[in-house]
Amino acid sequence: MRLVMPRQKHARAEAGFTLVELMATIAVALVLIVVAVPSFERFFERYRLRSAVDDTLDIFAAARQGAVESDRNVNVTFGASTTAWCVGAVQQASPAPGDVVPVTPTACECSSAPDACLVAGKQLVASAGTKGVTIGAGGATFTFDSKNGTLDPLGTQSIDFISPKGNFGLTVRVTPLGQARACVPTGKPSIPGYYSC
Repeated sequence: MRLVMPRQKHARAEAGFTLVELMATIAVALVLIVVAVPSFERFFERYRLRSAVDDTLDIFAAARQGAVESDRNVNVTFGASTTAWCVGAVQQASPAPGDVVPVTPTACECSSAPDACLVAGKQLVASAGTKGVTIGAGGATFTFDSKNGTLDPLGTQSIDFISPKGNFGLTVRVTPLGQARACVPTGKPSIPGYYSC
């Protein structure tokens, strides 16, 4: 005698999402987006500030090196505007035969004549562009000595940079020896990679 087992009914697998599951997923995604947007805004604000400061530090380093290599004093000058600023470097002009080398180079007019901002034949200009970064004071000038790349006159000079929304700031300090460094000023949130002033 053969025993026959009754067949079990298998539940059919449902494919897809229910409307409730879909709405819950969308709600969670919206909450995550709302929470993440301010973080992204602050990230891009810091990025623009760091980019402007790094461009400026590159100008200072190239100007100092150019002063020593070409044996000519070099001026690094910021444009007069604090919002649509630019920074450029220019070395002393070569004297006519028999003339004395001028002690002070002319200021680089980076906003009106950036092609004249040359050090050792290389154009040294950076600008805020569309970054929205502002500087504390326009028209600042830094002079690097041709003999050893020190500041002339000796002393520490600095310039402040403020992020587009004013949440972050960095100060570029040039030491008497001509070395430029950036730091976070007092009262501003820390930025990875920069020490406090």
